[in-house]
Amino acid sequence: MVSGMSVLAALPSWVFEFFDYFVLALLFFASISGIALAIDAMMKVREVKISPPETTEHLRSLISGRQFKELMDFTATDDTFISKGLHAAIRKAHLKYPAMREALDGALGEQSSNIFRRLEPMNVIGNIGPLLGLLGTVLGMIMAFYKLMESGGNAKPADLAGGIGTALWHTFFGLFVAIPCLVVYGLYRTKADKILTKATVTAEELLEGLRPESSEEKSARKSSSSSSKSAPAPQPVPQPAE
Repeated sequence: MVSGMSVLAALPSWVFEFFDYFVLALLFFASISGIALAIDAMMKVREVKISPPETTEHLRSLISGRQFKELMDFTATDDTFISKGLHAAIRKAHLKYPAMREALDGALGEQSSNIFRRLEPMNVIGNIGPLLGLLGTVLGMIMAFYKLMESGGNAKPADLAGGIGTALWHTFFGLFVAIPCLVVYGLYRTKADKILTKATVTAEELLEGLRPESSEEKSARKSSSSSSKSAPAPQPVPQPAE
């Protein structure tokens, strides 16, 4: 059986250099991807992008004014979180309110999943970074032992310094890539959860404005209005004679 040291001795030195540059290239690509994803999160995970207050007020005014045609047209073209959810609900209006509520929940849940999926690659990079660093660390130690084997066990510290330095630098770069990605991922996932929870509650409140009155509510409203009309006008209280 061929031993590991025999295989190591058969490899030329350029093989180790190639893998060294390959791991460094992977770490560089991971760092660039992490920066791009962080910038994308800073631009997209904001309340003015997900649920702008002016859009919410416009939707509320359309619903309170019973302008259903304008509401349908606006939600069909608007790409914000609440508008997409309400549009899916309005399309199920012919199936009554429970179907509208189910469509709203489905649309909001799908959008929330899409936003969280945009953040997930940062978590992946944050977990892969230390593994790439560990790969470089092992490679550096192999290079150090290769030099030790070449010298017949009489290697000088300067001969081992290259491999040990490679091991430490790869560990450093792996952590340097991973830590910022995990920090940004944690911060923006929390921020996205807060924004989406608030937007979901607002969308449900707006949908309540589209819920048709039940027969009991209509009869109660009519009876209250008729009783207020039939109630006698209050008579002035007579003043005692002086």
